[in-house]
Amino acid sequence: MLDESPNPKVRHASAVYFVVQGIAVFAWWVVLLLAPATRHYFLLEPDSELSLMSFWLADIFLLGFGSLTAGWLCFSNNRYSSIATWFVTGSVSYATLYSFAFSLKTDIGWIGVILMFPAMVWSGVFSVGLSVGNEMFRHANESSTSWILTKTITQIVVVWSIILGVFPYLITIVEDRIGSPRVHFAFQHPISTVIFILISSLGVWAAVTMAKTGLGTPLPLDHAIRLVVQGPYSYVRNPMAVSGVGQGLAVALYLGSPLVAVYALMGSLIWQLVFRPLEERDLEERFGRDYLEYKRNVKCWVPRFPAYEISNTIDPSDSSLLPLERT
Repeated sequence: MLDESPNPKVRHASAVYFVVQGIAVFAWWVVLLLAPATRHYFLLEPDSELSLMSFWLADIFLLGFGSLTAGWLCFSNNRYSSIATWFVTGSVSYATLYSFAFSLKTDIGWIGVILMFPAMVWSGVFSVGLSVGNEMFRHANESSTSWILTKTITQIVVVWSIILGVFPYLITIVEDRIGSPRVHFAFQHPISTVIFILISSLGVWAAVTMAKTGLGTPLPLDHAIRLVVQGPYSYVRNPMAVSGVGQGLAVALYLGSPLVAVYALMGSLIWQLVFRPLEERDLEERFGRDYLEYKRNVKCWVPRFPAYEISNTIDPSDSSLLPLERT
């Protein structure tokens, strides 16, 4: 068994992030103080700096010093690091939601909300990665293939509807509020629709393969019980992540939205820095040398050709069973 300490890669990425966030908070207030003209873009009330400038004490001490402290604790692998990161997450979440409520009432200050929202998400994701870690990965209960497929399809419908429908729609509303221009070009919608369908097919193929061969779903709490190297997994290690990024960019192309494109890329970066190390640690613990061999031969983001095979099997689907036979 692997030790229960925070994943070193996640801990290091968390440390870097919180230090950068702390420095950014101090830099932002220096700019506001030395260049008063910049305050106009972040006002929460029309023709008044009172609400904005009253944030300084809480922002500097709770978010600025708090982020630097959390970063230092992560660097030193201190046992209180996750507590510090959750403290920062609570601080930035309160400030973000408060500013968002203010902007809904006054219809100004949206730029500040746009800048704070990613900080809230990143802080929360790193806090989850540090405090939960491998506990988020659990085997699926044994059940019929039809039930696993039903759960998988349900997850796809719900998750895709929220991540690729609701969130991009809300982003475009904010985008319109700040007057951010949209991108338009000939055949934009047909081209983006075709791309979306093609890249979504990869995600569906991967999910169904995991359900039928791995006997699990894409959700970490209902994870496959077999090491899957069949189908799309024989070309790239995480086809669902590749599909997810492609889907997000296709939606951004359809909407002509730069912020939705940033949202999609931020999602891929979150997966790369937090969830990928956690998932790979879990797979290494469960499947040992079989997974390490697979990992050496198949890249995470860049597809390989020809398909990966174990023990020179001609059909990659056969290789999905071999790890079980050797454990």
